[in-house]
Amino acid sequence: MTGSNLDVILSRSFWAIYLQCRRVIMTLLHRLGAFIFKLYRYRGVIWAMAKFDVASRYAGTIGGVLWAVLHPALTVVIYWFVFSLGFKARGPAGMPFILYFVSGLVPWLFFSEVLVSSMNAVTANAALIKKTVFPSEVLPLVHFVSSSVTHVVLLVILCILAWCYGYGPKLTVIQVIYYYAALGCFLLGLSWLVGSLQVFHRDLGQAITAVLGLWFWLTPVVWSPEMIPPRYSLIFELNPLYYVLEGYRSLMTGVPFWLHWRQALCFWSVTCPVLLLGAYVFRRLKPHFADVL
Repeated sequence: MTGSNLDVILSRSFWAIYLQCRRVIMTLLHRLGAFIFKLYRYRGVIWAMAKFDVASRYAGTIGGVLWAVLHPALTVVIYWFVFSLGFKARGPAGMPFILYFVSGLVPWLFFSEVLVSSMNAVTANAALIKKTVFPSEVLPLVHFVSSSVTHVVLLVILCILAWCYGYGPKLTVIQVIYYYAALGCFLLGLSWLVGSLQVFHRDLGQAITAVLGLWFWLTPVVWSPEMIPPRYSLIFELNPLYYVLEGYRSLMTGVPFWLHWRQALCFWSVTCPVLLLGAYVFRRLKPHFADVL
């Protein structure tokens, strides 16, 4: 084989790879655009279902939505008593433990609440899926929106707590919008995945509860990333919640998000495959939902 023939073969191979990659990217962009249009088209339905979800959670209770704040508050008091008073724990750079803990607990509670509720998003709306033409892929967004109400309330409490401890508001507070959206992308992929599998395997709910218990301790909610040996830091940084929690703590530390480029690379290298996998599995199983439900 001459050098010119080899060059021709290589150029054709690279061109074929380029065309295939271009086709895949264009397909993904087309489906993303169709999904965004669907969200806009059904925005009124999503908002109405989210309001109903919030109201139904606390229907018949005296405290109402106040319970959404009391439960995390009780958790904070317990951990504060054990770690701050008992073990004299401190956050990084002398930050009060309770402030460090709450800044990590707020996004964690949002993540776990959305994931657990989205897991039953399809099975809990069986009548809607079987009897009407409804885009079931938007159902996880309903729980994302409804849980955001409690999340915003807890964020306000976090800001007040930070101000009381001398960590006044900084310009980096607007970064929370980015980290909130980033967490939403990861949650959407996971919700599609577990929500579709839950239709066919009802034991998945018990497994997710156990996984969340382990996941909590593998995420720097209570402990500091400074405790990780350097040779293991990359493993923990592949946990998407690691990046999000440290981002939420930039509310007080004032560290710009672009300085966490390594953690961002780890986060999106995990989130993008999870999002694509969740969308693929949900799309393949969606035609069979009505038969099983």
